[in-house]
Amino acid sequence: MKSKISGLSIALVLLTAVSGQARPRSAEELIAFLEEAQKDCEWKTRNLTGGPKGRMLLHKRIMDDVLERLKAGQPVDPRKLEQALAVHGG
Repeated sequence: MKSKISGLSIALVLLTAVSGQARPRSAEELIAFLEEAQKDCEWKTRNLTGGPKGRMLLHKRIMDDVLERLKAGQPVDPRKLEQALAVHGG
């Protein structure tokens, strides 16, 4: 049991470290990152059904809104930005 817990905690630390480093730093990187994630999200929605598809569509809509505001040079709500950067509504 202890090895399962420590293995899980190590995996969570690695995941957090990797996802933190993978975050874009400039507006151009952010736009490119979100556009790529948007393409991936579109592909995933074609293969999902039911609730998971609904959650993915909602996540895609948040990414669309954030991207639209970033491209227009408008301010973006930090909570919306965090939601858009989340790993596809996971």
